[in-house]
Amino acid sequence: MPQGRQLESDRIRTIQAAVERGITTIDTAPLYGFGEGERLVGRAIRGKRDRVEILTKVGLRWDSDHGETLFEFTDASGLRRAVRRDSRPESIRRDVEESLARLETDRIDLCQIHHPDPDTPLAESLGTLVELVTEGKVRAIGVSNFRADALEETIRFLDAPGRPGLASDQLEYNLIHRAAEDEIFPLVRETGIGVLAYSPLDAGLLAGRLLGPDPRPLDGRSGRSGFHPDNARRVNEVLRSVVEPVARAKGMTLAQVCLAVLLHRDEVSAVIAGASAVEQVTANAAAAGARLDEDEVAAIRAAFSRIRIDPKSGESRSVRLRKRLRRVLRRGRRLLR
Repeated sequence: MPQGRQLESDRIRTIQAAVERGITTIDTAPLYGFGEGERLVGRAIRGKRDRVEILTKVGLRWDSDHGETLFEFTDASGLRRAVRRDSRPESIRRDVEESLARLETDRIDLCQIHHPDPDTPLAESLGTLVELVTEGKVRAIGVSNFRADALEETIRFLDAPGRPGLASDQLEYNLIHRAAEDEIFPLVRETGIGVLAYSPLDAGLLAGRLLGPDPRPLDGRSGRSGFHPDNARRVNEVLRSVVEPVARAKGMTLAQVCLAVLLHRDEVSAVIAGASAVEQVTANAAAAGARLDEDEVAAIRAAFSRIRIDPKSGESRSVRLRKRLRRVLRRGRRLLR
């Protein structure tokens, strides 16, 4: 995702540094910067296209009134707008064509449905992606943020003669947020699809960004539950007492250890580790080659399992009410259908 406060030249340099350090896969989406993320990747990999796999997404639009609202935002002109789920066939085709143009390429290596769309039959969305694979514009199909039932339906549809099968499921997974281990990983082990873990450092929390007497972020991350001071202190205690000794012994950083623990799992094909500087890219790339002992991995996982994060900390009352209202509306639509 674009780093808004950085110069474009610095952002491009960071992406190019990733490729030079052996990172072969770049994950992006039309939503990131409302097209700017893809344009940035396209410019950064000119002349390097065959050295990388490009992963992007479909199914979210910010320029129409169709579909369920995922979230709202204020645009540069001050207007309040909505990002909506829209995985209709015509929307998916439009997403792919626009992404190809922004990325300056003739193919997308992995095209993922960004969020499930409750108003569009999944078979219609997947059928369009199969057509795009046949046309050579997409090489493989993935999904993102799918719960187990939708993931099973996707696997069944794509596991048929003449269809390419499901390649991957992208989901939030880190040492704090581990619901996927119970909900998704058993299905992944059974079917052999890959897991792409996003937020592997929980927006920097697991990199030790808030180690200190007053763990309060000074940016938008203050709205995340893990960054609430009480929750951050619990995380920091484990980082200091369990992760830091391993990091010192191995000559690694806290972030590298936390990434290596995730990569230790057979279900995880890759971690999507964001970086806003060449130094961060260099450290992330080194984590891929790190080796931890089984007992070190077990001790770190066990220590984080004992942390109790209050999910409502950091959320205002109005945010909680909006979430509750969206859940009620979704249930109502399902009942009506």
